[in-house]
Amino acid sequence: MNSFVPRLPWAFLAILCWLVMGPPRPVAADPQDTEVHKPTSDKAARDAPADMEDFALGFRLGLSDHRNEEYFRKYEAFLNWYLPWAWRSASGWIVAPRIDFTGAALKGGGTTGFLGSIGPSLAVRKVGWILAIDFGISPAYLSEDRYGKEDMSGHIQFLSHGGVSLLPFRNLGVGYRFQHVSNADIQQPNPGINMHSLELNYRF
Repeated sequence: MNSFVPRLPWAFLAILCWLVMGPPRPVAADPQDTEVHKPTSDKAARDAPADMEDFALGFRLGLSDHRNEEYFRKYEAFLNWYLPWAWRSASGWIVAPRIDFTGAALKGGGTTGFLGSIGPSLAVRKVGWILAIDFGISPAYLSEDRYGKEDMSGHIQFLSHGGVSLLPFRNLGVGYRFQHVSNADIQQPNPGINMHSLELNYRF
């Protein structure tokens, strides 16, 4: 039986973040953080660090590993909406919730289908660092459930991911994402697909 990545204890991780960093609060609630979180002029907006953007828009190119009988490619556009609150530690760590929207063309076994998802993620970063990580789980819709020899057993799937991004510029970043797609053993067979993706993103 295929292991299912979304069974990992995400809820435990969220509770741990809550206990360690306290409940979420508006990012501009702390007067000491006003310059960072709530720019009040064009100059402040240009100088503010990129850790509190509102949106990220980008493109990913993904390739499957060798677990499947068929080889898959994915061409994905995405929009990340950062919600207006975050957990913040005294040492500068930020855990920011967001909603991810993705739409992709999934190709494999001579078939091309649409893979779309909407779901929550958590982004983790330290103020002043150019490195950020994120992880999350989303329900997904797959327009084609058979790709050559691979039977995905239905159009309803679940997508889990973990990723890392480099943010060397104010608005532009690059990243890597590991992504798992499967039906959570709701139906059999459940081969699942592991994808390794590179991304380019613009934050605003």
